[in-house]
Amino acid sequence: MRKHVVFTILFLLLLSGCSKGLPISEGVVHQFEVEPLLLGQISDDGRLLLTVTASEQVKVWRTASKEIEYQVPQNELLKPVRHALLSKDNRLLIMANYDTLGVWSVSGKTFVHKVQFGGVDPMAAISHIALSPNNGRALVAMTDGSVNMADLNSRLNNRFKPHDRPIDFLSFGNQGELFLTGAQDGKVGLWQFGSPKALFEKEFAHRVTSLSVNQDFSRFFVSDGLNAQHIKTLTRGEEVTQLNYTARFKVFRKALFIPTAELLATSSSKSHLSLWSTQTGDELGTWTIKTQREGATIVSMHATQTGMLYTLNSDAMLESWDLNALKAL
Repeated sequence: MRKHVVFTILFLLLLSGCSKGLPISEGVVHQFEVEPLLLGQISDDGRLLLTVTASEQVKVWRTASKEIEYQVPQNELLKPVRHALLSKDNRLLIMANYDTLGVWSVSGKTFVHKVQFGGVDPMAAISHIALSPNNGRALVAMTDGSVNMADLNSRLNNRFKPHDRPIDFLSFGNQGELFLTGAQDGKVGLWQFGSPKALFEKEFAHRVTSLSVNQDFSRFFVSDGLNAQHIKTLTRGEEVTQLNYTARFKVFRKALFIPTAELLATSSSKSHLSLWSTQTGDELGTWTIKTQREGATIVSMHATQTGMLYTLNSDAMLESWDLNALKAL
């Protein structure tokens, strides 16, 4: 009986996420900038890496060689740079300040064009941006809860107001027809591009602090502040599971579904990475990321087909994690 109790305690300690019990970090691959990042993104295929520093240096790096692929000239930037992202095919870079969206060609290393956007409230500012997989459509969300649905080819724009507070999350579906929104009013909605009619809406008690969709756009993860964290289905919003953990308070920020396993990776406002079973909602572990400055957080994550997870933090450090070690659990 005593041996059984000891084994159970050791097993629970292993699941607690202590990096000493199950070290899955492979260490820092590279630190791309000396100064901290305002924004950062690992591209969808992991080949490129976008950094926006505190001094508004905007660079696109080749991940493997650690060399600069393209740096946006300072005289072209829409300052202050508040939003930036790489397109799914790595060809385009889009950035926005308070009221203007700009498009750059990464492959052509040139500025393409810029478009001004507004909200229903004339004082509204851009709160989030998204680009469709074929680069033809853009979503420009505003702090008043409105969304601009812009066709970048025809320059046509439809605007509607699905939320009452700033929209912090936007995700396009794989075909660029559907998109998901999440806002500080606690609402999550699924919409068809060009239409103001919701396919479904869910309202939570607190503001949405994390929202992510899986690779085939069939499930999404949402964190309702400190209250509850759910994995739900698209397009009906049905409950799949709810995350389970022992901590009294746990903040959720970035989230990523691991395409090769039934896993969800999440980050916190602190320097922590957590992994979860998407089948049971159980926490498999929480680890501390490598940092240079106190308070550094994860700004982007990328998972490979070989079971590796890469995290980019606000210290511009790219760290690798071997998820294959979790198979023993």
